[in-house]
Amino acid sequence: MKEFYRIHELSGLFGLCPDTLRYYEEKGLLHPARGENRYRMYGIQDVITLNIVRSLRELGMTVEDIRTYLERRSVEETLALLEEEERLLRRRMEELERTRRQARRRQARLERYAAVEAERVEFLYEEERSCVFLQEDIILEGEIDFLLKKLEHRHQDYIKIIGDQCMGAAVDGESLNHFSRVFFLTEPGLPSDGVLPAGEYARLFYRGGYGALQRHYQTLLAQVAAAGRRPAGEPLELYRIDAHDTNREAEYVTELQVPVR
Repeated sequence: MKEFYRIHELSGLFGLCPDTLRYYEEKGLLHPARGENRYRMYGIQDVITLNIVRSLRELGMTVEDIRTYLERRSVEETLALLEEEERLLRRRMEELERTRRQARRRQARLERYAAVEAERVEFLYEEERSCVFLQEDIILEGEIDFLLKKLEHRHQDYIKIIGDQCMGAAVDGESLNHFSRVFFLTEPGLPSDGVLPAGEYARLFYRGGYGALQRHYQTLLAQVAAAGRRPAGEPLELYRIDAHDTNREAEYVTELQVPVR
C-alpha cells in the first residue's frame, strides 16, 4: 500500500480539480507533506479528511465551519455535527418541497393559459393585488426583461422570474410605445411596494409577439365603449406564457387588462 499520493491522484479519486485541493490546504483543511522537488504528498489522513470535507460541503457548510470541526473533532463534536446535519437536511427538504410546489403551479399555469380562448373581451372583478414594482419615467419594450431581472434581484428571497409568480408591465395608454413600470404580483403576507387596485377590469388574451399590443388594445377599447363604459386607469400586460417558457413566439400568451368604470 502506498504511503503517499500525488495531487493528481487525489484529485482524480475525489473528482476535484487540483486547485480545490490547494485551496483546502490554504484554508487549513489539508496538510500535505512535501516530497522531492517540493511536490505535495498526501497521506491516508488527508484521504479521511477529504471524505469528511466532501460530505459537509454537500450539506452547504462553509469552509470555516468545517475547519473548526476538524480542529475540535471528537465523538461529542461529531454528535453535535450530526444534529446540525439533520437541521440542514430538514431545511433542504423544505426548500425542495417549496420548489416542487412551484413547479406544479408553473405546470398548471402553462396548461391553463396554453388552452385559453384568445381575443375574446370579457369583464371581471379583480380583488386588490399586492405587487412589487420598479417605476421609471419611460420603459421601452426591449428593457422590460432586464428590469424584471433587476426587480427579481431586489426581492430574490421570494421572487423568481422562472417560477409561479405573475409578472407584467403597466402600459402608457396614450402612445402604447412605452411602459411606466414593471411588476411581480406577490402572495398575501409577503413584502410589497403597493397594490393593483380592486375593481372592474376589461380583459382579453392574445397570442404571439408583443408587436400586436396596439391592435388588441384597440379591440379591447372598442368593446369597453360598446358596453357603455370607459377606461379608468392605465392598461396592464400580464405575461402568462413568454420567452421563459417557449422559443416559439406564436405560443406566447399575454393577458391585457384595463380598469373600467
